[in-house]
Amino acid sequence: MDRRLNPLSIILINAFIPVVNTLFPTSKAIFLDLAVALFILFFTGLYSKAIKAILYLTVFFGLYVVSLNYFNSEVIISFFRMTTLFVPCIIFAYLLITQYNSSEILSSLQKLKLPKIFIIGLTVTIRYIPTFRREFKTIKEAMSIRGVDFSIRRPIRTFEYLIVPQLFRCLSLSGELTSAGLTRGISAPNKRTGFFDRRFKFLDFLIFFILIMGYVLIIGEVI
Repeated sequence: MDRRLNPLSIILINAFIPVVNTLFPTSKAIFLDLAVALFILFFTGLYSKAIKAILYLTVFFGLYVVSLNYFNSEVIISFFRMTTLFVPCIIFAYLLITQYNSSEILSSLQKLKLPKIFIIGLTVTIRYIPTFRREFKTIKEAMSIRGVDFSIRRPIRTFEYLIVPQLFRCLSLSGELTSAGLTRGISAPNKRTGFFDRRFKFLDFLIFFILIMGYVLIIGEVI
């Protein structure tokens, strides 16, 4: 049984949460977002990731409380608050990147009737993040073989050694992605068909209902 949400649900939720939290900043809304994100992790069977998220969240929230009570620095307080605020978005982004392939994301985005160039660009961006991590690891190994060490004591040099090869790899990969897309007929004017046709399930509607009702009750100061 596939317990995953529709990828379109994750994209919409990840776009919806920051807007609401910006317009109506409240700690209750943050706890609601975190509860929903952790529930989805547990429901989809990602128990270890959910436990790690809880541990990270506990640490950052504890640091936020300590900085709020014992430090007068607005910068430190804002940093920990923003980190806690973005944890749900990071969880949803992680799910989108690791649990879905490009075809599923493309098929879901097409239902929004957005311009094709926007859909393709967004999908390539989402799928490039894991590739970026692999390329980053490869560059570090190559630099290590050449005797180049990475140290925070020399941040500018370390940044230069990492970012310059990565930029050249980005150029190369962009060409490869373009060729692969053209081969698959991505520029064809006809409507694209796909093997995956993910529809909204009961879980998708349940998550939307919980979030909307939760925000209504919180904004209306019922809870």
